[in-house]
Amino acid sequence: MTPLRAKYIRDLVIHGRSKHTQEAYTRYVCDLARYYRRSPELISYEEVTGWLYHLIKERQLSASSVNIAVSAVRFLYAVTLGRETLDLMASIPHMKRATRRAEVYARSEVEAILTAPRQPRHRVLLMTVYGCGLRISEATQLKTSDIDRARMQLRVRDGKGAKGRVLPLSERLLKELVSYWRAQRQGKAGHDSPWLFLGKKAGQPMSTYAGQNIYYSALKKSGVRYKGGIHTLRHYPEFQTIQGKLEVSAPNSLFTGLGAASVCRLTRHSPHLD
Repeated sequence: MTPLRAKYIRDLVIHGRSKHTQEAYTRYVCDLARYYRRSPELISYEEVTGWLYHLIKERQLSASSVNIAVSAVRFLYAVTLGRETLDLMASIPHMKRATRRAEVYARSEVEAILTAPRQPRHRVLLMTVYGCGLRISEATQLKTSDIDRARMQLRVRDGKGAKGRVLPLSERLLKELVSYWRAQRQGKAGHDSPWLFLGKKAGQPMSTYAGQNIYYSALKKSGVRYKGGIHTLRHYPEFQTIQGKLEVSAPNSLFTGLGAASVCRLTRHSPHLD
């Protein structure tokens, strides 16, 4: 590892960037160095602009990916290299992202997806994502100690933006989690691991990639039309607006986890909420 890269990662850590952000930023800065075959210290702002043009036109990266690249190089030159970056900011602005209304699954479709897996672990993982409104990265990082049976709560540590939160846990979901534990964890190898959903490697949690594959396998087996990745399960479809007020029709016994702030954000995703 070069001294510049080590200093860059150190600065990211000091400024509170998550591990995922550290990896993404470092990956793009390395890509910039490879593109010009020299250290970023020797690359001009005009050349940075040319590299971003390459990402957009030749590699056809999405606006989200390009914006991560922009943030990565801005942090590099402004923080790690300590340079004046007004010209850089002007020449590489963040791209505007198209606002698309996400599709969501009907109740019958969700039920088909959740019941498709044969393995209890796979089924309960999807139920937990849907029932508590979790991101897959949050679900795979759950520990058995995060389940508070006495208070019927589920604790999420280090969610998006390094924020934790406590979510209500439905009786049905708790029952499913207990059944899963007894069927696949209790008394077996790795049962003493703190992670709720074990990965392939001993003592390690399930990877985000594995969790996504579980969703895609269940979707294919269910026969439901693809409407989006596993993140779509967080978009609760059964909210409706009646005379301008937000109401819930026939609440799902699994879905208890989203707070009021999350409900407001769901108006951007659900087709029922115009």
